[in-house]
Amino acid sequence: MFSIKKKLDNNLRIAIEKDRFKNYRIIIHCTALLDKFQSKIKSFRGELICIIPSINCVCANMSALSIHRLIEYPEVNFITLDDFAYLCANSVSAANSVNLGKSLKFTGKDVCIGLIDSGVYPHPDLLSPFKKIKKFTDLINGLNYPYDDNGHGTFISGILSGSGINSKGMYKGIAPNSSIYCIKAFNALGKGYISNILLAIDKFLLDCKKFNIRILCLPFEISTEDDFILSLFYKIFEKAKENDIVVIIPSGNNENIKSSIRGIAALSNCLTIGGVDTTSITKPYFYSASGPCGKLMKPDLSAACVDIYSLRSDINYVSERDGVKLYPHKMKQYYTTFTGTSCAAAYISGICALLLESNSTLNYKDVISLIKASCNLLNFPKWQQGEGLIDIKKLFNNE
Repeated sequence: MFSIKKKLDNNLRIAIEKDRFKNYRIIIHCTALLDKFQSKIKSFRGELICIIPSINCVCANMSALSIHRLIEYPEVNFITLDDFAYLCANSVSAANSVNLGKSLKFTGKDVCIGLIDSGVYPHPDLLSPFKKIKKFTDLINGLNYPYDDNGHGTFISGILSGSGINSKGMYKGIAPNSSIYCIKAFNALGKGYISNILLAIDKFLLDCKKFNIRILCLPFEISTEDDFILSLFYKIFEKAKENDIVVIIPSGNNENIKSSIRGIAALSNCLTIGGVDTTSITKPYFYSASGPCGKLMKPDLSAACVDIYSLRSDINYVSERDGVKLYPHKMKQYYTTFTGTSCAAAYISGICALLLESNSTLNYKDVISLIKASCNLLNFPKWQQGEGLIDIKKLFNNE
């Protein structure tokens, strides 16, 4: 009995003992036979939400009694509550701007960036001169066509590959000829389940060769210190590495104090990006979480993240009704500003796309090494900035 109880996360066990909820949204880690658990969950009157094959996990809504019955099976390794992730940015009014539209030799051509966010609006800058949105999957509402009821995903997409056509190139993305495979895993409030994020990464791994996905931009924070949850992310990031995919994550908005980085941003197998305020005197962004993280020096590097211009979304637009595609109205304002470390992560994701266009044979370690070697330290502690700001000229001279 003792070994069976150890299969439950402590917080889940306490919630069940105190009878807090009728049903619990859980992540079940299995040793094998994921298909077998579909019928098990249904037989226990549970709701199967998704299966994540790459890390042998199942997500389901189940009662306390059903969970107790499930942990008796030897194939069940561990069960925990499904937690939340939050997008890393807040909308602000423009005071100063960082121009991401400088002319560069490379444009991210033939490189696809996987983006997990609140969706992506069919903005003119993402449709012309060619369609940048290669694929869209909606894990929240199940719609078939791109939309964004929060605005964050559209903004990030603009930093990545916006053409700048409606600003005469002033606000074009850092890799304007790259493409985007966007999975909507966050709702209109900027909140998403961890299970949906893991499922989204699993889908990217399945499609990475077909779409040439070399970068995963994950512009959100997961601040949990749940070792089991973090182990799932570590495992799935390792599978991304095996496919030479670089996972890029913001340091998070947990204030710029020592060792404030939490959750997946502290993992060793991702590139963690801190935020810098370049609007006047260059300084750390006040809410950019900092390292170090144990023996790891995090963030790995930094980028500007304050008052960044990019694409605006019509958050009231619905892309389909009763299975019929609906088309957006002409926008009155094409651009807006955001501040947050997710902007910094998007910028570095775009830089990686340029690097991979310049040399598609670069592997995961090559990209990480070249990016870090091309940075210049700023005049403040390394635990706030990592290797510092990237120098584009140095990067392509190093390549």
